[in-house]
Amino acid sequence: MLLVTLLSGCKNDVGFINARWIAGVSLTPVTTSNQNRVDQPEHSETLILKDSALIKALAEAMNKSGKLSGELDWAPEFDMKLVYGDGYSEDYYIAIGDELGYKGVFTTAENSGQGYSIPVKNSDQLRKLIFGTADKGDIEQTEPVEPSVTATGPVTISHNDLYPVTTRAQFLNLQLLDGTYSEDWATPGPLVGRNWSGRFGLFVTDEQGNTLRSFPLSDRFAAPLIFNDFFQIQFEDYNGDGDPDFTIGQYGSSNGYFYKLFTLRKNNVIEELGIKPGSDLFISTPEGYSIKLDKVDDHSFKKSYYDNKAGKQLEDIFQWDGSVFQQIDK
Repeated sequence: MLLVTLLSGCKNDVGFINARWIAGVSLTPVTTSNQNRVDQPEHSETLILKDSALIKALAEAMNKSGKLSGELDWAPEFDMKLVYGDGYSEDYYIAIGDELGYKGVFTTAENSGQGYSIPVKNSDQLRKLIFGTADKGDIEQTEPVEPSVTATGPVTISHNDLYPVTTRAQFLNLQLLDGTYSEDWATPGPLVGRNWSGRFGLFVTDEQGNTLRSFPLSDRFAAPLIFNDFFQIQFEDYNGDGDPDFTIGQYGSSNGYFYKLFTLRKNNVIEELGIKPGSDLFISTPEGYSIKLDKVDDHSFKKSYYDNKAGKQLEDIFQWDGSVFQQIDK
């Protein structure tokens, strides 16, 4: 049984946890000064969890949690780390125990006094998956099935006039080629409403709609792409070569989006611009799927992001070295 005081609470304000972008979860048993392990002494090693059913159940449990009133009086069971696709991570504390019928609780690492209560149904689901008390097939699906229709495209999500950018009477379109369309108006978060997911491409077309060049956008992202709104691509020259560059991103966490950087050559060829270290940029922004980066000079830009461990906003500067954007020391 959990050593927690569950006070009456209100709606969760942690932010939406998107299971699609979580690559893995680590659970490290918490050690205290007066006991070797809290609640679960038999679980003494760090658990590395990558099972999609567990990740989905955990995200749903956190999204359905309620904020607790007052200072939390509890004993955390695990130090929990959510690791996203490109290595970005978020830290929490969680306690669920292995006894069915009780609420679980978690906090963010930076504020362990503010608790969030996990409903009994979701807590029992996590116990069964984490501690192996039942097969995954026995877990009741508490998340409603989202109605979806097959999309056989092309469906244009972003239509951009290139004349103001290149002075050529052309367009750059981002299109869903095949996949699904679904709607979810009940679950709060960044993906509420309409959602297109599947295989996407970029296409340069003329005024009559004829394709001049194409680019397989989905091949550049490790996870399946999903967009929940129409948007405009933002153009700027970040490396000083005279060709327009642009970002396309995906929701990463409540702290921001992951963006990749592309360029449009004079012959209409689209290329991805390299970034080191890593291959994309995590940026804290409310602006969505395409943003203008903050230029430092004609060959460099900076990005800003919130670091959970540091508890503050941080900046990184990237400079073009002739072939890639390289992060530089400040």
